[in-house]
Amino acid sequence: MSVITFTTDWGGRDFHGPSLKGMMLSLLPEVRLVDITQEVARHNIQQAAYIFKNSFHHFPAGSLHFIGVHSQPRQPSSMLAIKKDQHIFIGLNDGFFSLVFDEEPIDVVEIRPLSDSGYLYDLPTIAHAMLHLLRGKNLYELGPRPDNMLRRSAFEPTFDDDLIHGVVIYVDDFGNIVTNISRELFEKQRKGRKFEVVVRKIRHTVDTIYKNYAEVEPGNALAVFNAAGFLELAINEDNAYKMLNLRLNDNIRVEFK
Repeated sequence: MSVITFTTDWGGRDFHGPSLKGMMLSLLPEVRLVDITQEVARHNIQQAAYIFKNSFHHFPAGSLHFIGVHSQPRQPSSMLAIKKDQHIFIGLNDGFFSLVFDEEPIDVVEIRPLSDSGYLYDLPTIAHAMLHLLRGKNLYELGPRPDNMLRRSAFEPTFDDDLIHGVVIYVDDFGNIVTNISRELFEKQRKGRKFEVVVRKIRHTVDTIYKNYAEVEPGNALAVFNAAGFLELAINEDNAYKMLNLRLNDNIRVEFK
């Protein structure tokens, strides 16, 4: 059975998502449609990339993944089709894929529009490309290779012997704060030393990494490494995002002693 996933900022009220799904069910009735999320913050491809990068590889080989999040709505972008790591991807050439893939894909084309509608997301063109690829047809029949793929720099932590300087990259629906500090980097720099995780806005500190939220009393702050392997700040049974007054790209420091 063919699988198509959707990662968009389209929400659940408008017709674009249901229309595209309806087209695909009409063209390929046995297809399975799965939402990774339709609730990405508007135009936030950094958030979309974090969610998508940590989920798409769990789907079966041969799955097709559609990304409908665009961070620069006033700039023209071509629609790309990509084959990489036994998966298929369709999304705009706006830098999103540079945040997902460690290496630029080799098999990539600009999808040739079926009409001159001028729409950013031309749904018949997208549906046609999906059907073409899920039927195993040649990727390069859809259009030419792009002259270049736009790149977007991910926020990478900086560090020295006694410090890791990271930022907030994501806030989940519970108000838990995800940083760009990985477990691997943390352990490499820690070297068995004591540490403090410091929220610079209010000099709030945490000096223990817990395995789960229940290890502290309700209302207490804690740090954990989440399932994606990134340092996360939370308040058990409360909203760290509001309580710690943090926003995306705010600074987080780990100080070793």
